[in-house]
Amino acid sequence: MAFYTCNRYRLIVLIMLALIMWQGFRLFLVDKPKPHVIEDTSLNILRLEDDKYNIHKQDKIKIRVYYEALCPDSKHFFIRHLWPVTEKLSDFIEVFLVPYGKASTKEENGHYFFQCQHGEQECYANKVHACAIDVLNNPMMAVKLAQCMITDNMDADEALARCAKPMNVDPEPITNCALSAHGSALLKKHGDDTDMIKPTFIPTITMNGSKDNQPAILKNFLLEVCKKIDIPLPPPCL
Repeated sequence: MAFYTCNRYRLIVLIMLALIMWQGFRLFLVDKPKPHVIEDTSLNILRLEDDKYNIHKQDKIKIRVYYEALCPDSKHFFIRHLWPVTEKLSDFIEVFLVPYGKASTKEENGHYFFQCQHGEQECYANKVHACAIDVLNNPMMAVKLAQCMITDNMDADEALARCAKPMNVDPEPITNCALSAHGSALLKKHGDDTDMIKPTFIPTITMNGSKDNQPAILKNFLLEVCKKIDIPLPPPCL
């Protein structure tokens, strides 16, 4: 009887020792300090500065402005709306200029002839704008030059010379283009683009291919652009 009692006590002691060891092992696992992971904030900053991580820069709002070089309404839109917004939101929008408006084109013997709403002077001024867009090959510079020229564009060559100088742009290639068949071809192409949307008012502005909400766009261009920018909004939109 004493033998069984001794074995029973020994078994109890072994079980208690096992429980104590298991509890100690559990405490070791729980209390073991976890390695401190330092977040690489510099990587996030680089991503903010890298265009491939910047959704706004990847998918800019595509804006097309159908206008005429001597049109008072076009002049108002460029000076009061288009250039200020382009300057402030250049990271979010891409502007394409289409100087033609309510003109018409005829082709005879391989040559293009134009009739413009504000006369022959406007046809030539439209060519100067078309050639500037082509020569500069830079949408923001093209908008800046166009808004300067359109303020006083009755003499297109004088306007070009006046506005090109502070921008360090050589006006000669633009003038040569406007006087050439290439200038006529460029204006004809802008005419084809304009005919595709059939504008009833000049200027007409499309945003991402849509020409909806023209009254709102012409009244508050900044607001309509900001509506299409994803949150977080840039400071000019706040």
